[in-house]
Amino acid sequence: MAAPNSTAFPSPLPAALDAVAEHERSLWALVVVTFVLDVLLTAYGLEVGFTEGNPFARAVIASVGPLPAMVGLKALVVAFAVGAARLVPQRGRPLIPLAVATPWGLASVSNFVLVAGL
Repeated sequence: MAAPNSTAFPSPLPAALDAVAEHERSLWALVVVTFVLDVLLTAYGLEVGFTEGNPFARAVIASVGPLPAMVGLKALVVAFAVGAARLVPQRGRPLIPLAVATPWGLASVSNFVLVAGL
């Protein structure tokens, strides 16, 4: 049996990576926006009586306080992401800020819904 012809079904991944690569700077800006939103909404939620869902973050918050814990933990993630972006091939770099901003954006939406009572 012969190996399947890889050109018979072209992968959409290269085109998707090229499309995302055009927006790498915007994705890093989105990391900053979601960083700030998640920190502010989490801080507000904690202030009005909600609890942090992440057990590790909850432990750090208990030891150093909410704002320093959230900023510090997120800054570590950003530092790791920036370091990783320097190591991966150019084509894959935009996936790193996308991978950071996506969960922070989802957490921000979730936090907003919780504190707004929607």
